[in-house]
Amino acid sequence: MKLFKLQFVSITLLLIAVSAFAQQPAATAPKPAPGPALLPKGKVAVINTAIFQEQVEEFKAKVEQLNRQFEPRVKEVQSLADKINALETTIKSQSSVLTPARVAEMTENLESMKREYQRKGEDLQAEAGRTRDKAFEPITGKLTKFAEDYTAKRGIVVLVDISNAVQSGTVLWYDPRTDVTQDFVTAYNKANPMTTAPAPKPPAKP
Repeated sequence: MKLFKLQFVSITLLLIAVSAFAQQPAATAPKPAPGPALLPKGKVAVINTAIFQEQVEEFKAKVEQLNRQFEPRVKEVQSLADKINALETTIKSQSSVLTPARVAEMTENLESMKREYQRKGEDLQAEAGRTRDKAFEPITGKLTKFAEDYTAKRGIVVLVDISNAVQSGTVLWYDPRTDVTQDFVTAYNKANPMTTAPAPKPPAKP
């Protein structure tokens, strides 16, 4: 049994933001109007922002770009973890036939590799998080503004993000007919089409 737990299983899981709207500061919420409450008449809808990373074209393209950017470093850390697991296995399986001095040497190397893994892993996690947040900030801003327009046009007064609400118990049940996720994504992609940069022209021959 391996004692060393791997922390980086998936490049995508390392970089993806779980929810687009969760990154927006609370200050963006509308302030309550002074005086007696005037309850608006409208609809309540739900949306699953967890699928944005796969179905919102701008998000998907940015995730793929980030994964390509950090893939070499993730592989480096994963390779180091594999070496740690292999050395642990060797020590446990051959400790009875190795000299105490050799076991001590291998154990010291193992601890050194674990410290290196921890340091590189933490550095990678921190840098990837900063890069991700900076890269996603313009997109999340656009999504929040689009959500305001989307709900206003459809008479929606409450839009609930169910990406984690059901698991956390915040939402116990909802009617699937109130789920606007696919319609929202389709409308956003249509309003924000991805443009592909033209391929560079070959240099003119003299």
